[in-house]
Amino acid sequence: MIAAAIAGRLWIGVLLALLAGAGLLLLARALGMPPLPHPFSTGLAIVIASFSFAARGTLFARTASDAAYNRGWWIAVFVVAGEAAMLLTASAIPGALPAWLLVLLPAQWASVAIQTALTGTGTRAASSALLALAGTAAVTLLVARLRPRRWPYAVMFTAWLGLSALVWHRPGPPMPRADLAIAAAPAGPIAPIAVMPPDAATASALARVQRQIRNWPAAADPDLTQRARNLLLIAVVPDLYDNEPLQSHLPLLVAAELKVRLPADQRAAILAAIAADPTAGSVAARRTLPVLGLPASVGDEAPLRNRMGLYAARLARK
Repeated sequence: MIAAAIAGRLWIGVLLALLAGAGLLLLARALGMPPLPHPFSTGLAIVIASFSFAARGTLFARTASDAAYNRGWWIAVFVVAGEAAMLLTASAIPGALPAWLLVLLPAQWASVAIQTALTGTGTRAASSALLALAGTAAVTLLVARLRPRRWPYAVMFTAWLGLSALVWHRPGPPMPRADLAIAAAPAGPIAPIAVMPPDAATASALARVQRQIRNWPAAADPDLTQRARNLLLIAVVPDLYDNEPLQSHLPLLVAAELKVRLPADQRAAILAAIAADPTAGSVAARRTLPVLGLPASVGDEAPLRNRMGLYAARLARK
């Protein structure tokens, strides 16, 4: 991106970043990542992040190409390497770095925005990170255009701190973790159900899921027991992937749908039967969950069926 910026081709830097992002997504799909629940949100996050980092590349390039600022390349290397090192440390050792430091990093904003789109809560939950990326890109290009004037730098740093404060006060959802322990320990973390109301972004995502359920064929399966299994998948799969903040709120949505879509005099018996034998029936509907804006499930069915039994037992009491 820096080389493209030196040549005065910002759009080439953005294109290179987009190609890198698309390549990583294709690699992840080849390695078994489920279909994207929100392709538009994911694409938007990648485009804004690419534009933001290409803008930084432009400033680094113009600083490096100016004889009066010949340390620009070293500054670029230091900034990029420093951000990468801090993000790696934060992911490898949770809590190793203070939250106030991470919230200052555009790379962290990009990670939150893209990860939020990938795991099912869509664009609104990461709106502050996207605004911060777009805002810093705009002021960075202003600085690059007005160089060698010094006053634009004050604007850039003020905007950076202000947008960091926005991300601090409106953080994205927690980063999800692949729930790898469940395969080795089927009785692991058990069916979380929220006790507090969702925030505005999560409520919006839940409403979107509920709207899509109306047109989801699996929710109208003529076999009532299979219909219940399909609805339970809405809670099971996000739980398996640890997709907070949706994870702990979806069971309440599923409980409401079960009450609407199963006869009242049969619902408890159907859920009890699923809890007693979660290996029965089909879980093929797990691959169609992206229709609802949720991640699909692939691979071994055993962890998923175990969770289905747990949710059936808990929701039978709702």
